[in-house]
Order: sequence, then C-alpha cells, then structure tokens
Amino acid sequence: MGAVDLFTEVGGMPLSEAAARFAAAGVPVFPCLPGEKRPLVLRGFHDATADPAQVAEWWSRWPSANIGIPTGAVSGVEVVDVDVHPTGTGFPAFREAHRQGHAAGWAALVRTPSGGLHAYYPVNPDRAQSSWQAARAHVDFRGDGGYIIAPPSKVLRPRIFVYGTILLALVAAWGWGVFNRAPLIAEVLRDRNALYREV
Repeated sequence: MGAVDLFTEVGGMPLSEAAARFAAAGVPVFPCLPGEKRPLVLRGFHDATADPAQVAEWWSRWPSANIGIPTGAVSGVEVVDVDVHPTGTGFPAFREAHRQGHAAGWAALVRTPSGGLHAYYPVNPDRAQSSWQAARAHVDFRGDGGYIIAPPSKVLRPRIFVYGTILLALVAAWGWGVFNRAPLIAEVLRDRNALYREV
C-alpha cells in the first residue's frame, strides 16, 4: 500500500497514529513544525524513515508535528502542485498539459489551502525526476529531492486548513472513471470538468 492509498484512511487519526500507519506501510515520514511545512529534524526529508521505533520517538517528542513525506523514488509518489496566487493561477497550464497528454494518469487529486490542486502520481521506476518549479506558470513538481505535507496535517496560513477534510478525488489511472474509497472524508469528484474549476 502506498502513500496515496493511505490518505483517506489516516484522515481522522491523531498525527502520531497517522505517522505510524504510514511507516507501517513502508512509507518514510519525518516530523515538521506544527501548523507549518518546515522540518523539525536537522536534515529534513533526508532523515525520513519507515522505522517504527524512530517514528514513535519523534511523535512522542512532538505529538503535534505535521507529517512530511519525501517525494520521488523513496516514497513512490510524485506531485504536481497547481498554485493559486494573487498574481495568477496554474490551472491554465495544468489544463494545457493535460490536453497534450502530459498530466494524465494521476492516482489522486487534492484541493490545497490556496484553492489550488495537488495531483498525485505513482513514480515511474524507469524515469527519475527531480523536483522543479515553473514560477511563471504557477506550477511546481515534487519528485526526487522534494517533499509534501501529508494528511491529517494542518497548515496554518491566514486560516487553518486541514488536508484530511479537503476535496479528495481518487481517479483510476487508466481513465476518467471515478471510484469510491470508503470512508471518503471529502466529496468525490464525479465530473471531470470539475477538476479544472477555479475557486
């Protein structure tokens, strides 16, 4: 079971239990500052581990720590981050990439605090990809050398945002079919056009 498969399962768990569940499934994790994205450990995502004893020690010391998961080959997940900023949005670039066949095959789509989108993809073991940013297009890619903050972490911005209760769409990688995962914490998208609706 991979990281994306666990997102709905851990949504309502305390952070320490969710971190332990990721680790038990072999997904490396590391603690981040409560309410933030900054690592609490010296080497950040390089310190990530699936060792149950280390994970238990970290969350015993910092029970409110957010859960960081390194992206890329180490976790088996890559993420396209479609940003929404006052200066622009990444939705047009994501739509165009999808139209050209470059953004299909996601395993999950998750709304972000800014109204943007995280598209989660399984790693292609034959093609390593480093993290990169297309700032003018308002799109970032998290692959090798990056990390994400996983559910049920909370990121404090101008308002509190709980990843575990956001819009979560689990989309079959082979097409547009939408399938349900029980218990879904959030609304499941049923209309592919809703994937591109800006907020």
